[in-house]
Amino acid sequence: MLTRWGSRVRGHPVVGAVGAAVLWQAAIVGVAKALPPLEPAWFPQLGPTVVNLVAAVAVWVPLRAWGLSASGGVTGLGAVARWPALLPVAVLAGLAALPGIEGGTATLAGGVVLMLSIGLNEELASRALVLELARPLGAVRAGVLTAVLFGIGHLDNWLFFGAPLGNTLWQVLEAGAFGFFLCGARLYIGSIWPLVLLHALSDYLEIYSPGRTADWLQASDVAVDLALGLVLLLRAPAAPPPALGPPPPA
Repeated sequence: MLTRWGSRVRGHPVVGAVGAAVLWQAAIVGVAKALPPLEPAWFPQLGPTVVNLVAAVAVWVPLRAWGLSASGGVTGLGAVARWPALLPVAVLAGLAALPGIEGGTATLAGGVVLMLSIGLNEELASRALVLELARPLGAVRAGVLTAVLFGIGHLDNWLFFGAPLGNTLWQVLEAGAFGFFLCGARLYIGSIWPLVLLHALSDYLEIYSPGRTADWLQASDVAVDLALGLVLLLRAPAAPPPALGPPPPA
């Protein structure tokens, strides 16, 4: 049944990409609301880490069933020689940490695990599954659609988790721009794994650096993400023929 659904989804890239993004966000909210509070002193971020890992597993199931894990950049490291394309965004992420990093040992160590789980979950879902479903639209249009869905998905923080609307709207913009860059990087490099690391690093340095990130740096992040994302999308290799089912047995 899942395989047949995958064949239909690949024939309707917009509907498939939107549907996958919505179901993924629903899975995150559902798991988060169903879990009891998990905040042990030795791992204060245990709850959200579990949520992200469960959601990542849920994404892996259709990726594998639809034969998209290879074309989605999950099964290899891609063109390692192209990894330096990530450096401008990594440098900007590092600037956010100029004031330093603060927090107790358990918080900072747990933060590493949490951010890696977020990077894994979001790259599997957005840049592997959703982007690959949208890819028949062409690299740029698929990147735009995936980035918009990724940005809008952050409205969950306001709708379900009590975040202020103003902060959430800015997060939607930043996440959408970052997602656009990551789409370009995934198609240009051919793998989600360097993106998982960059995503985790960027989130970690922003969250655990004291104080608010300067406006000029936030604006620079958005501008670089959009410009570099477009360049990488335009330089990305052509899409392979669509895979409508699981790979043949070896």
